[in-house]
Amino acid sequence: MSRSSVSVLCSAVLAISLFGCMEQTGYLTRNESDQVSRLILEKAPSKIRHRINANIDGKVLLLGYDVKPKKVAAGEEFEVTWYWECKESPGAGWQLFTHMVDAEGKSRINRDKTGPIRRHFQPEYWRPGLIIKDRQTIKVPTKWGSPTVSLMVGLWKKNERMKITSGPSDKEGRIKGPTVEVLSHGEEKSVKVVIPRALTAPNIDGKFETEDAWKDALVLDDFTQTLTGAGSELTTATRLMWDDDNLYVAMRAKDNYLQSKYTEHDDELWHEDAFEIFLDPGGDKKHYYEIQVNPAGVVFDSYLPRYRKNTNEWSSGVVVKTGIEGTLNDSSGDDTGWTAEIAIPFANLDKGGGTPPKRGDEWKINFFRINVTADKPIYTAWSPPLRGDFHALDRFGSVVFGPLEAAGAKGHKGDAGPQPDAGTK
Repeated sequence: MSRSSVSVLCSAVLAISLFGCMEQTGYLTRNESDQVSRLILEKAPSKIRHRINANIDGKVLLLGYDVKPKKVAAGEEFEVTWYWECKESPGAGWQLFTHMVDAEGKSRINRDKTGPIRRHFQPEYWRPGLIIKDRQTIKVPTKWGSPTVSLMVGLWKKNERMKITSGPSDKEGRIKGPTVEVLSHGEEKSVKVVIPRALTAPNIDGKFETEDAWKDALVLDDFTQTLTGAGSELTTATRLMWDDDNLYVAMRAKDNYLQSKYTEHDDELWHEDAFEIFLDPGGDKKHYYEIQVNPAGVVFDSYLPRYRKNTNEWSSGVVVKTGIEGTLNDSSGDDTGWTAEIAIPFANLDKGGGTPPKRGDEWKINFFRINVTADKPIYTAWSPPLRGDFHALDRFGSVVFGPLEAAGAKGHKGDAGPQPDAGTK
């Protein structure tokens, strides 16, 4: 269909009753209209990691952006989400642009059409009051050849750009967005965080969010997709702390369909919804441990003397309580998520050295989540392996056992087996 073909997409089609009818170029499929509807918000999010409030000619505000991860290798992807607010309709022909700029300030690549908003709902169709969540997955070319990539954005049509009246911008009329570090071949990308000591041992009852013992725990960043490092809408929040006896882990997962029919210890939990913990106390890429929990509180645990050599007769002695927000194995649609509160005894992690830890000791560790959906499983991780292998030991992050004053720090960013690789002016 040509650009002159305009269909009116009403709220019944876009599922956005708040905004009534909207004009849009071309006809969208149901799936496309659903994508767009989920990205038009009733109000601006309270938590935008990087707020800039850039004003574009009084018509559009760029409230800010989120970006993850902040380090990638050439050939890998990162995800940026822009939050736009429409104050006045921009008018016909106006579109968004994104420029990829190298460390010397040279524009190298345009990514103007990347993402559902860019493909289906450009600013020329925006109306006052709309909040637009504009998500883009950006791949850094294999031959990028620069230590950084910076993103510049704005509005354009034909041979002009809409004027930036306030906010961070350059001399070319572009808003300055995030700068992502591009790592050299073989450069270490895994993350390191400090785990605080617990003032008091938590009560393992699955209700950690209301317990004072957890208020000073380390809070890790949301998990990212295992193959790409890109973000996921179904977030996973994790907290960590330790004492002389245990490593404590608390997890909250957003999930709109809770599914796991496994009920016995050491069942193959990785085929359905599960949270997975990998521990390599000696950091030698062997002598490591795998502990999994499903929403029903069932545990799988295994000791591995070397890569993928599971010995499931080993028992972690882990104490687990879970909480379900919805109904397990019921597709009625009332599910919102689940929680897990876990105590892992150091006394049972005695193979390969490194236990019990002392202040200042460093372990290799990783966390994964498997989320089964109606379409396909979604695999996310704290330190993404960037390949289809949860046992990618070289991609584990590092944790340092610290004192109480380390509390409040922010993290970065199982055996599922091999996974499938899931013109601006």
